[in-house]
Amino acid sequence: MTSTATPNKVKVAPHGDRAILITRSFNAPRELVFDALSKPPMVKKWLNGPPGWSMTTCMIDLRVGGKFRYAWRNQAGHGMGLSGVYKEVVRPERIVNTEVFEPAWYPGEALSTTVLTEKKGTTLMTITARYDSWKTRDEVLASPMEGGLEFSYQELDALLAKKIASGSKTSSSRTGRKAKPGNALFSGVSEPELVDAYMKTLKHPLKPVAEQLRKVILAADKSIGEGIYWNAPCFYFTGKMEPFDPKTYKRYIVGFNFFKQDTLRLIFLRGADVEKQGGLLTGDYKDGRRLALFSSMADVKKHEKELKRIVKQLIKTM
Repeated sequence: MTSTATPNKVKVAPHGDRAILITRSFNAPRELVFDALSKPPMVKKWLNGPPGWSMTTCMIDLRVGGKFRYAWRNQAGHGMGLSGVYKEVVRPERIVNTEVFEPAWYPGEALSTTVLTEKKGTTLMTITARYDSWKTRDEVLASPMEGGLEFSYQELDALLAKKIASGSKTSSSRTGRKAKPGNALFSGVSEPELVDAYMKTLKHPLKPVAEQLRKVILAADKSIGEGIYWNAPCFYFTGKMEPFDPKTYKRYIVGFNFFKQDTLRLIFLRGADVEKQGGLLTGDYKDGRRLALFSSMADVKKHEKELKRIVKQLIKTM
């Protein structure tokens, strides 16, 4: 994509005594922009840097205390990296994280605060990057960062436009509903292509167990969709629903957790709503969460019917 002029061109300016303010508008809902900034399959499609560079590593653990790391390499073989820790994550509004370049080209680390605001389908992204000193801030301002950012953001423009234009193609094959740009879980749109990409790169001893559980859950009911949430595959109801507070996660049925190497955990946020039959669900969390533990293909076969029953029962509580 050529770096042509755009009315949404990035603006970079000093802010206060040791910060930089970066602003850029995108013709897309902020939920979709948030996903494009935080989901590896999407990030890798636009954050490749200036011509001649490509992204080689994209690791994102989007939670407070989680880490991220990006790496790039150019045609001459030179490399560069960027890593940090997430300090605050408020979907789809705000991300606060530290930033350290590899190799470092300025002293210390930066604290970056990204805020997304939406008005009439256009999202304004505001990034405030605070440095250790005014001298470091001025050194960063003197770099050719603006051109590199704009090149990547124009790639992001193209990705967002493609996502919006192909909305009908990413709708759930089970419901026939058209996809709406934004948070697929809350809008009830299935995103199997994201789960396919995740599973393809998954390196976990119980990957075959996860793949079989995915099949069982999707087969439980035609209204079950899937996507990536909390940086792992999750499964949710795609049918019509009355408006509700998204914080209740009412559509959510179950999600994968790969924290342990010898056990795959299924997390049911509303597991307490299920009648206790079959003994599959464990835990007695005050927030209503319940877990199902699997350590082998034999476990999947043993509990397949019970797992499907739980999924169906949770759908009935919608």
